[in-house]
Amino acid sequence: MPQTPRSAKARKSRVTAYAEGVIRRFSPLAVVTAAVLALGLSACAPVEEKPATQPTPTGSASATPTPTPSATPSPSPTADLACLVGAWHMGQDQVTAFYNDVNSLMAGSGAKFTPVGTADLILRKDGTYKWTPAEQVTANVSGTTILINFKGSITGTYTVTGNGIGSQTQDTSGLEIVATIDGKGTDAGAISQQISVAPISDAKYGCKPDTLTLINKLSDSTATSVLHRE
Repeated sequence: MPQTPRSAKARKSRVTAYAEGVIRRFSPLAVVTAAVLALGLSACAPVEEKPATQPTPTGSASATPTPTPSATPSPSPTADLACLVGAWHMGQDQVTAFYNDVNSLMAGSGAKFTPVGTADLILRKDGTYKWTPAEQVTANVSGTTILINFKGSITGTYTVTGNGIGSQTQDTSGLEIVATIDGKGTDAGAISQQISVAPISDAKYGCKPDTLTLINKLSDSTATSVLHRE
């Protein structure tokens, strides 16, 4: 049986250890998941074996998260639903600004994220939501460049208390995450799933008729998402 060159194993070990260290450092962020951004840091080396929970890649690898059991929506009766409810759009400038906040927090970690794309959030009066991140994120991690594409949507339920909004449940079965290194499929990693989540996981909000601002706490800092009503 062919053996993996020692240098390749060593490279994967070093990169994987680095990625796991960054994930542990920022796992309390709950950004994303958003957020955000966590984002594929564990995908810093090509996959040598087929992941147990994923199909064999055909030029690219897809990570399909397992859905979370749904629950009956129960929006707060005191929530400012008249303002929150509706369809909201996050343009390229707003997506870039959010990742700038994340990059600032991660300065010195050796990781940087550059997004291209937009995202849409639908908040319904019955306490359900739909988040669609149509984005490609370039993750530069310790000298390795990973392209991460998000396709599809996340659905779930949310509650609002005072000026806080939080996701009660989420179903990620409708979201596909595809990651590649030099055009070859790789494991998207747990961070990719974290950054793909809606910025309402646990956020403070400010709502005006045409603008929704969501502020997520990241460690000792924050990342802000600004959306405009469609």
